[in-house]
Amino acid sequence: MTSSLALALVAFALGVTFGPRWLRFLTEREMGKQLNPSEPEEHAHKEGTPTMGGVVFVAPIFAVTLAFQVLATGAALMLLPLGIAAGCAALGAVDDVQTLTGRERSAGLSPKTKWVVQILLSLAGAGGLAWWGFATVRLPFGGAVAIPPWLYVPLAAFVLIATINAVGITDGMDSLAATTSAIAFAAFWIIALWDGDQSTASLCGTVVGALLAYLWFNAHPAQMFMGDTGSLPLGALLGMVALLERQPLLLIPIGVIFVANAASDVLQVLSVKLRGQRLFRIAPLHHHFRRLGWPETWVVQRFWIVGAIGALAGLLLAASEGPG
Repeated sequence: MTSSLALALVAFALGVTFGPRWLRFLTEREMGKQLNPSEPEEHAHKEGTPTMGGVVFVAPIFAVTLAFQVLATGAALMLLPLGIAAGCAALGAVDDVQTLTGRERSAGLSPKTKWVVQILLSLAGAGGLAWWGFATVRLPFGGAVAIPPWLYVPLAAFVLIATINAVGITDGMDSLAATTSAIAFAAFWIIALWDGDQSTASLCGTVVGALLAYLWFNAHPAQMFMGDTGSLPLGALLGMVALLERQPLLLIPIGVIFVANAASDVLQVLSVKLRGQRLFRIAPLHHHFRRLGWPETWVVQRFWIVGAIGALAGLLLAASEGPG
């Protein structure tokens, strides 16, 4: 536990030191975000806010994990989540660059391109986990169930794709994705410590520390947005952590906000196509509450409260199994 706490503090220190420099870099180069036409009109004043701010937490996560885990302790397994996250960060960066103000208005990369790259990265991550011997799922109130690799790989890839996109969808308000992600990683951090999984605990602690540093600059009113450069690798790391702990089912309660936002998006599309009517005033769910008249800070604070309750429920379910 001591080492993972130390890494969290190191990641935080690196993030708050690097953050002002990165913010200045983005501002001087006018790397502000143009809003997607699908975003609510209430966010019109945010256009031009520097994007790609996710580098503030992605860089410390990579630096700390590579230095203190891979190189210092030989934890080569950590190269797997880092590799998938690096691929997602590159995909997100290319997408973010296409949405900068001053350029022709664009929604970013085409959905087809995003899906193809995400599927390939997720299959690679799932295959790596199976090869490393992680083709097992732990059940609440039950034990561990071994899954044949031919079945585990597509299931694990689905978990990764779903988590990557759910976290990305949740990145739509100041500090929303960062706070709810920090809560989720803190819960998996505790579970890893219970299981004696020091490597995964250290990764979780590192992510939490780095996210706290980023929140210094993303608190309302945000000075920067994480963009897909941050949200995609963040989702990838969350999915990988759950799979490394053999606890993908706990993503449902622990990541309840991500699940709810993703589900609202899917239900909205189905409702429009099948019924010709919207189920929500606007999707995803956090924008729906904003359209109902809730101030942005209300939505964010109440969502992270719900996220914290979900994390407590996930911890309770994890404790029901006993040590892994």
